[in-house]
Parts: sequence; structure tokens; C-alpha cells
Amino acid sequence: MFRRDDRVKGWGFSFKTPPPTLNLLYQDVPVAALERTRGGVLVFRYLPAFAQLNLSPLPGFPRLEEEYYSAVLWPYFAERIPDLRRPEIAHWVKLKKLDVNDELQLLAELGAHTVTDPFVIQRAA
Repeated sequence: MFRRDDRVKGWGFSFKTPPPTLNLLYQDVPVAALERTRGGVLVFRYLPAFAQLNLSPLPGFPRLEEEYYSAVLWPYFAERIPDLRRPEIAHWVKLKKLDVNDELQLLAELGAHTVTDPFVIQRAA
């Protein structure tokens, strides 16, 4: 994990368009954001609504006022992506023409909802 003071550049990611931002919604209200910078760094941050709704911090993200940086997807999010080796998941990935190397795309398409978590993941507009 990286803090705001860390400078991480040149991890080999390049985008033709801006990388997607995903919002974490609670009862249809955006409460947090997850994005990958053009440099390939993942950034997670809580939005003001998270505190306003008096929600408890997510596992791995204890401080509401901090931005979190990482080269890899945090377990809280990675767990939401199903095993791509499952035949029905592999079929869905092929049908939707998803990039198996794009974790944020997989998260938005395959991990948006879970039965054990009240939060929904959605692409930001």
C-alpha cells in the first residue's frame, strides 16, 4: 500500500481514454471511489457521504480522511471478482468481451453486487 507521499510512476499501464473510476454505492448514494491512474496506481478514497451516513470503515481502509494507493487490487475488492476459470464466468467474460487483465472492468461487470455486502460497485458517470 502507498501513501500520498509515495511517487509511483511508469508501471506499464497506458490508456487510450481516461481510466475508469468506480463508485461504491450505499443505498444508491456514492460513498467511496476507486480508480486507476494513468500511471497504473490504484487509488481508493471515501467520499463525504460515507461519514455523513455514519458508516463503519471498510476492511483495509480504516481512516475516512485518507487516500489509499496500491499497485494491486485490495482484498476487499479482489474477493468480489469470481473465479474466471469457472465455465459460466468464462462464458460471460467472452460474451461481454471483457479484458481479463482489467480488474476494474471485471469488478464493475462481475463484482458489482454480493449477497454479503450492502455496497454496490458502479462505473462513475
